[in-house]
Amino acid sequence: MKVYLAVNGLGLGHIVRCRMLAEKLSMASADVLFSTYLDGLEFARRKKMKTVGAIPVFYQVRPDGSVDLRATSARSGFSLGLNRFLHQLIQEIQDIKRYAPDIVLIDTRLSSLLAARLLGKRTILILNQYRIRLLHNGDRPAAGLTDRLFLLIARLGWTFFGTLIGEMWGLSERIIVPDFPPPLTISRNNIVIPERYMSKVRFVGPIVDEQLYSDRSKRLLKRKYGFEPDEMLVYVAISGPRHEREPLVRKLIPILGKLAETFNIIVSQGNPMGDNVPNRYGRMCVYDWAENQDELLHACDVLVARAGQSTILKAMILGRPLILIPTPFQTEQLGNADRARLIGVALVLQQEKLCSDSLRESLNLIMTDPIYGGRTTQIASQVRDIVGVEECMKIIEQPVARAS
Repeated sequence: MKVYLAVNGLGLGHIVRCRMLAEKLSMASADVLFSTYLDGLEFARRKKMKTVGAIPVFYQVRPDGSVDLRATSARSGFSLGLNRFLHQLIQEIQDIKRYAPDIVLIDTRLSSLLAARLLGKRTILILNQYRIRLLHNGDRPAAGLTDRLFLLIARLGWTFFGTLIGEMWGLSERIIVPDFPPPLTISRNNIVIPERYMSKVRFVGPIVDEQLYSDRSKRLLKRKYGFEPDEMLVYVAISGPRHEREPLVRKLIPILGKLAETFNIIVSQGNPMGDNVPNRYGRMCVYDWAENQDELLHACDVLVARAGQSTILKAMILGRPLILIPTPFQTEQLGNADRARLIGVALVLQQEKLCSDSLRESLNLIMTDPIYGGRTTQIASQVRDIVGVEECMKIIEQPVARAS
């Protein structure tokens, strides 16, 4: 079987989970070709995955890493954005025809889904954000009249395009949601799917390395990384596209340097092209890129991270409480963080309020309050048997009737 795996390349969450799926497919004698861009392409090339580069999707950001709608519109605009999308669609049609796959798996890439459908290929969509929500005026700091007017126009336009995109997602034969089934769904605020498409939808659980489910000695792992096994260890996993990741790195590293006087800390700065050899500063160990991130999750007592869905789900599997710092005004991460807070596994710390005092207070609270420890342990016991990769393989291996 030949599988064309078209992956969203913004950040590493999409490519990492699809790599797990590709490894399982290869074990079943499938030939897999990746199509991705930006961060995903860098990661795929570093891992020597069989890959073709795709035309990227991008957007402009503010200095804090939040999306800048005005700058994005000024640089892309409707006509330029449509032109780029058509070029993406044409390239995907060419690459799919050239590879001639038996099935096209699409992780959050609309152009790839349309190309596969136009070519009559079997399609399975992996999706954890069905419709992108724009922030309301009240969600942003006070702005001038021009900014408020622009946001109003943008919201009206996005209401139309968001609905159109949602209908296009529905063209897929199957829709895999890589999340826990209700009521523990982290992406619930982002995955509101019309009832007419729900027969296609399957909540499979996290698509992660199955080794994550294995039992590892936290004490031995702490000792392996040079920390006392009886002392608490904080793992800070910074992730996301470079333009969202770097503002947090610049703000967080000096703060962690102060907190390392009290806490044992391991930091991964999330740069896939960086060095895997750590730098040690007293009680703090800093990686550009940690290859063994799942091992660090096993070793830690608390995880500090962006509010990416995959990161939260991994912590829930292992019963690790989280302190989440969502990307400012990024609605997907804000929704994920709110769900994790409501479920009882996380504290949420907004980036603009991040300082040594606020992070220290959050760490002390989550380490000492028995409610967090009890809730994370309870949830971990509930989700240990939900193995997303296995569920995905069952769907891939079962032919389905083509959707009209």
